[in-house]
Amino acid sequence: MRTNLPEPLTSFIGRERELVEIKRVLAGSRLVTLTGVGGIGKTRLAQQVAAEVVDAYRDGVWFVDLAPLAEPALVASATAQVLSIGDATGKLLHESLSDRLRDRELLLVLDNCEHMLEACARLVGAILARAPQVTIVATSREPLQVEGEQIYPLSTLLLPDPHATADAIADSEAAQLFLDRARRQQPHFVLTPTQAPALASLCIHLDGIPLALELAAARVPSLTIEQINARVNDRFRLLIGGSRTAQPRQQTLRGALDWSHGLLSEAARVAWRRLAAFPGGFTLDAAGYVAAGGAVDEAMVVDLLAHLVACSLVIADTQGAGVRYRLLETTRAYGLEKLGEAGEIAAVRRRHAQFVRRSFERAPDDWWHLPEPEWHATYTIERDNVRAALDWAAFDGGGDAALGAALAGASGPIWTALSLRSEGAQRLGAATERIEPAMPDMDQARLWLWLGILLQDSEPKKSLAALEQADELYRRAGDAFGTADAQLRLALIFARMGRADDAAQALAEAAPEVERSGLPKMMGIYCATLAQIQLVTDRLVDARTQYERAQSLFRDAKFEFGERGILGNLANVCWALGELEAAASTFLEYVNRLRSSPASRSNSLGFALCNLAGVLTESSEPERALAAAREGFPLLRDEGYAWIFVDHMAMRAALAGRGLDAARIAGYADAIRAQKEAPREPTEARARARLQAWLEERIDPSQLARLFAAGTELSEDDICRLALQD
Repeated sequence: MRTNLPEPLTSFIGRERELVEIKRVLAGSRLVTLTGVGGIGKTRLAQQVAAEVVDAYRDGVWFVDLAPLAEPALVASATAQVLSIGDATGKLLHESLSDRLRDRELLLVLDNCEHMLEACARLVGAILARAPQVTIVATSREPLQVEGEQIYPLSTLLLPDPHATADAIADSEAAQLFLDRARRQQPHFVLTPTQAPALASLCIHLDGIPLALELAAARVPSLTIEQINARVNDRFRLLIGGSRTAQPRQQTLRGALDWSHGLLSEAARVAWRRLAAFPGGFTLDAAGYVAAGGAVDEAMVVDLLAHLVACSLVIADTQGAGVRYRLLETTRAYGLEKLGEAGEIAAVRRRHAQFVRRSFERAPDDWWHLPEPEWHATYTIERDNVRAALDWAAFDGGGDAALGAALAGASGPIWTALSLRSEGAQRLGAATERIEPAMPDMDQARLWLWLGILLQDSEPKKSLAALEQADELYRRAGDAFGTADAQLRLALIFARMGRADDAAQALAEAAPEVERSGLPKMMGIYCATLAQIQLVTDRLVDARTQYERAQSLFRDAKFEFGERGILGNLANVCWALGELEAAASTFLEYVNRLRSSPASRSNSLGFALCNLAGVLTESSEPERALAAAREGFPLLRDEGYAWIFVDHMAMRAALAGRGLDAARIAGYADAIRAQKEAPREPTEARARARLQAWLEERIDPSQLARLFAAGTELSEDDICRLALQD
């Protein structure tokens, strides 16, 4: 017999890349340690590697399971027993064992070393020194730290894209494993296209951890995939019932993590549960601020964090400019449970929110001064931490309203940067409801300013009210720059509401501070706002000149979003001038730039596509218009922007011979614009006038009035469905 490898009882799924890499590493290293969190599949992968290389070793491959051992002295004894090597009188067993292996050529797999690290390291060190033809693969939740050790951190299974097709989701490693194990429960189990998104979500929530996926698949006889996914927040109760022949720690997801938790020092356990407060990753400084307290001081956190990384409980991402850490969703959920058991949730969430607030103190100022890529890299990565901090500070009953208001205002720019204006407006709006009189004027002003900015496209009236509040607070605080910023934003809203005189007055008041600032981005916003005023007052050639100037200034400021967005404004000017071919061409260029840019925002693409649909409608190309609208409208509907473009889609419906639907859509458009006090821009007014003439030629006036009235009763979803029909 040349091996004692256990016969696999289930198929080996995925890990093709890892198999190739580990076999390559084995050719040049005599000790390879597979590390990773519990349940990630270290044992199964080590066994598969060993099975595939049996023929490469004259004396075979041998597997030693160390998990059942409770005494360090038993490590060498168990290994000797597997290798049929007896004790040698007068020698330590690990020395005797090493000497007896001197002339053997074999691969030794030492599985589950983490609870016997010192004994394993001593044995491995002796074998490497005395038996030159022995190669060792070890599995452990942390490295052995033996000279010559090649560490191979094992990542989770590759995850599906939740937006992919059902077939693509099923082809991902994580989904393949789930489906294979599900079919062992129900041989005829078939993944349907409607179930695929739920499976993708389940795989992602379970971090692609094989043990978690196998335990989830065991629920298939009694629960649908959707039901399993809906209960994943209670994963430690849900994911039980593994094989009765497996080690207890492999029978439940909680058991696997209990095993890791039990091997840690008390200080490391404290650090783990406190670091679970970060849903979106964290820096070393953040870890020190939040995890410190009591017996754990800030200086200790550096070493504790390094230990948790070594134990595969925290992941260190070294790809960026600085190291960033994160917990898998599963290890974070376990840490949060322990945080609750320790009675520390309130204190740790407060420290987390305080740190996030401190981190964003300079974010609005940096937004003006830093190049956009640098600002993004610094702040948008903290999105999930901002969400968690605002949830605690602004929404939870025991939070801190003042802290929430300060953070909400300071973090305002990330919602525009991430194309999450609707979410941002909801969060900042909730923070305004908890404003207290004693809060600093500047914190309040910044909060109202960014709420107004977030609402400027979807809710002009509410935006105006928020910006007026910000303007009053900045004036009261004596902040000239903030006042000018508020006036710039007010000028834009006034222009969009058809109040050109008010817009011009606000812009004129902002002008001296804009010039004094010398900031290209601020001057670009000034020029773009002036262009908007000129656009709505029919000074189209002047508007084009100002948009071009704004584009140049944004380019100087490295404000890529603004510079790219002006392309859409220039296309809009061409359209207003009746230059339909040039407008369509420019919108297409804008769409292509948005598609190719990693910094693209989904609602920007939606605006571009819906504008393109409008131009194509006016150019009497209804089929191309429909294709553009079908892609663009879904990108805008959830953010509350779809109403802006329904005039054009009403005209498209008319051109497609659907006059009754066109009238209903027009009725909705009239009502929503009146409600929002948002008059039409030149192209929209032209579309509405053209449609009115078309409808009056074909539909009786009384029936037309009834159709307009019926449109006012429809929801935005109803209108979108009507607009996007053939």
